[in-house]
Amino acid sequence: MRFNIIYLLLILGVVLFLPITKHITSHPQEFYGIAENQIRSINLEYPVVVKEMNVVVGQKIEKGQLLAKFHRTDLPIKMNDINYELKELSAKKGIGRLGTDSDVEKLKAQRELLITEYNNRINLLQNQFSAQQKVLEGLKTLEVNSIPNPVEAKINALKSEMDKELGAIELQIQSRKKGMTADAGLVDVRIKKLRGELDLIKEQENALNLYAPFSGIVGTLNFLEGENVDSYTSIMKIYGERPNVVTTYIGDGQLAEISMGDTLNILSINNLGYELEGIVIGLGTRITALPERLRKMPTMKSWGREVQLQIPATNKFMQGEKVRVNMERLAPPSASFF
Repeated sequence: MRFNIIYLLLILGVVLFLPITKHITSHPQEFYGIAENQIRSINLEYPVVVKEMNVVVGQKIEKGQLLAKFHRTDLPIKMNDINYELKELSAKKGIGRLGTDSDVEKLKAQRELLITEYNNRINLLQNQFSAQQKVLEGLKTLEVNSIPNPVEAKINALKSEMDKELGAIELQIQSRKKGMTADAGLVDVRIKKLRGELDLIKEQENALNLYAPFSGIVGTLNFLEGENVDSYTSIMKIYGERPNVVTTYIGDGQLAEISMGDTLNILSINNLGYELEGIVIGLGTRITALPERLRKMPTMKSWGREVQLQIPATNKFMQGEKVRVNMERLAPPSASFF
């Protein structure tokens, strides 16, 4: 029986090819990805009514372009609340002034009554002393001038007592006036603040416009003119004219081969020969099943780690275009896309 060398070569080929095939299968150098742009949802933090809608779905827009005009439905309520509080503060200020004025007038009347009472007591003592002197003048045997004035000390004591009581009343009057000034100052500060808020609301009511935050295309339009929009409800969605991110999945066997900041080649499937670099800007934190569109064999499930690559905004890819991501050239980024 003759030995056929062809069989030997076939056996050797199979033996050598299987490990290589297994390695390539478990460590592929190329993956599929999707070129896309994160769609931005436009919403407002307060309820509005659409006054004008100046764009339509699919329209290309430029950064700073007027998209829509709104009217805030919560502003009239806020204006009414502020006007009501202003009236309350004005009334409080007036009542406080009236109350303080009344207290001060009462204290002043008390002061006048006190002065009258003390003067009457002092006059009474002086009259008593004068009457005693006349009686003594009739007695020739006595030297009237040599007799000490017995009521002088009492009169001085009454005057000192009166000054103390009048001083206490004056302190109360000044305290009431200072309290009124302090309270009025606080009220005035609050009134000034509320009036400033009222002016701001009027400005917001007169001009509430929405401008495009960046250039792109209107993807979804959820409201038309005259419709009410609740706060934080998506009014429209805008996406860039060209994708700026490629999302791909790296297989289990190569998780350690990729890091943030690495540069990978991205190749077009539809436009052969067109390629560019993408910088790794995001790495998933778990292993997930690949979308069917990104599987090498759509009917066979496979798993990997999600990776996001930043690409220049001037690329030729279409939104949602399927691309190839090549891991053969891992290197630091050669230039910034920003």
